[in-house]
Amino acid sequence: MPTALQTWVNVYGSLSDFPQNQPDIYFANSADGWIYGTIHVPASSSLPIAELWATHDGGRTWSQIVTNTLGMRYQILTMSSSNGWAFAVAWHTENAFGLWRVPVASNTWQRVSTPTLYQAAGGSTMEGALVFRGDGGWLMVGNDRGATGLARMTPSGRWVKWNGPCGSVGHSYAVPVASSSTDLLDVCTIGGYGGDVATGTPSDLKMNTDWLFSSNDGGVKFTPLREVGDSYTTQWLGGVDSMASSAPSEWIFVEKLVQRGQSSIQRLEISRDDAKSWTTVSSVKSDVFNSFFGPVFFTSKGLGSEIVLTTQNTSSLFISKDGGLRWVRSDT
Repeated sequence: MPTALQTWVNVYGSLSDFPQNQPDIYFANSADGWIYGTIHVPASSSLPIAELWATHDGGRTWSQIVTNTLGMRYQILTMSSSNGWAFAVAWHTENAFGLWRVPVASNTWQRVSTPTLYQAAGGSTMEGALVFRGDGGWLMVGNDRGATGLARMTPSGRWVKWNGPCGSVGHSYAVPVASSSTDLLDVCTIGGYGGDVATGTPSDLKMNTDWLFSSNDGGVKFTPLREVGDSYTTQWLGGVDSMASSAPSEWIFVEKLVQRGQSSIQRLEISRDDAKSWTTVSSVKSDVFNSFFGPVFFTSKGLGSEIVLTTQNTSSLFISKDGGLRWVRSDT
């Protein structure tokens, strides 16, 4: 690993109070991967810079991508890949984000035209998500105040304006789970941060309750299915990435965070029948509200791995040998 990359990773590995600023890693396949994030020490007065490194030989060598010449500023929020392309969402201006793409085996990045992806006016740290399945793609930026930037990829590859799963019931930042290019699920908090719902919202969608929404037209329209969650709890549902080449399309992984007072439990759930039924396959008690299950990687249909952030400065590797039904903490 180059000295500059090792130094960057070591600096952020020591910042236990700022886990959200630590570098992330994403591999599109066994050869092509990226380490990305921001180079910025919280105590520093200088502006942060988006940081991006690429490997095309499985991690044996890494090359630094000069982000400022691409128009990337401050931080790269998220990465994903689809149909031979890798995508990245990063700051582009002081109050908006942009989308870039590159052939997975190349370092020739290019800006992608999207609807404007605005920054939230306040609230928690901005987050980004890219969801791909088949010829479908969905992009979301936002924070605890709501989804502020949304775009949907058409089968032709063009990114168009998108209302999102929760657009009519409060604009919650809730990342959908896709089982195909047309079928999506999400959980929306009715009213969102501002307690706002569109005129004509069904009366049974009570303010501050959580509802499961579904779409069968690629996310153009979402329909409420049923209320979910327990009383006096906060629950969050989000998609967990899995490598499309190694897991059947009907396998959907989601993570659910259940918060009761100062206690929280992180659950990994799986559906193997296009979201008709769900099974909790792993539960982790956590002392940080924003703990999470990382991407689920399958090297074969049976063998999978994932990394779970369990404390402010501790992560654990979990292994599954039965297609994701049972996960065991690794001692390595």
